[in-house]
Amino acid sequence: MLYSTVKGAQIAFVKAYSKEVASMGVTVNAICPGAIDTQMNTHLQKDEKEALLEEIPLGRMGKPDEISFWVSQLLKDDSRYMTGQAIYVSGGWLR
Repeated sequence: MLYSTVKGAQIAFVKAYSKEVASMGVTVNAICPGAIDTQMNTHLQKDEKEALLEEIPLGRMGKPDEISFWVSQLLKDDSRYMTGQAIYVSGGWLR
């Protein structure tokens, strides 16, 4: 519950702060990754991981490069008009 509350607060911050700094040419966005196949998830037991994968519409965890792709897109000059957005990269898993 606390984790979800903090995530919601972060998105609210992104939206509010992006409005405050837009006039200075600063953009504020968030990348919201779903379950990513990293060392952080190695603690999951086999049955826990299977249950998690059943919740993800694409049926797999994401890979770090699938997150870094979107980070690199936001760093491009072509993204200078995007601000106040949350980009969910989650394989369809919206939790």
